[in-house]
Amino acid sequence: MNTTLIGLDIPNFGDERRTRDVQQFLRGSMYDVVADSLAITGLHWHECHHEDRGDGALIIAPPTAHAFHVLDPLAHHLTARLRRANRITNDVARLRLRVAVHSGDVHFDTHGVLGHAVMRLFRLLDAPAFKQAMSAAPDSDVGMLVSDDLYRAAVADDAVDRDAYRPLYVTCKETRNVRAHLWMPPRHAR
Repeated sequence: MNTTLIGLDIPNFGDERRTRDVQQFLRGSMYDVVADSLAITGLHWHECHHEDRGDGALIIAPPTAHAFHVLDPLAHHLTARLRRANRITNDVARLRLRVAVHSGDVHFDTHGVLGHAVMRLFRLLDAPAFKQAMSAAPDSDVGMLVSDDLYRAAVADDAVDRDAYRPLYVTCKETRNVRAHLWMPPRHAR
């Protein structure tokens, strides 16, 4: 099945200052923020296949969902919802998200979902260059990394603001120097 995949990760989830209660708070907040942001985008949580990943999640959109809706629109909705969710938190309880978006074929079995598209998604999400970009932007609550194929298709369809993205080259495990495109929110005072 060809579909859109979204990977989420909470940076520094295992920070020793983040107690079990803080981790539970962050996970709960992540699911609330993401479900709300997807709904505003027109993609409802109950329509998606989703798997918990401990400090993040894997979301598989239904095949009928338009992939371009999870680029600029979702990024902006996540930014707004995270800003609101974080308005009264301290640094330990502040929710930040790394988000990767890719599209491709996935296969379901009794254990969940698999396929090269899933592996590529998580190589993007776990890429040291992506983690470094987030670390270099401590005021940003979200960063979204989009696979090159999906980005180019969106640009060809005039579905994204190409000036809002910058190229980022990813090397992670067997993925070597693969071009992706990074979206970070416009600068604002936190």
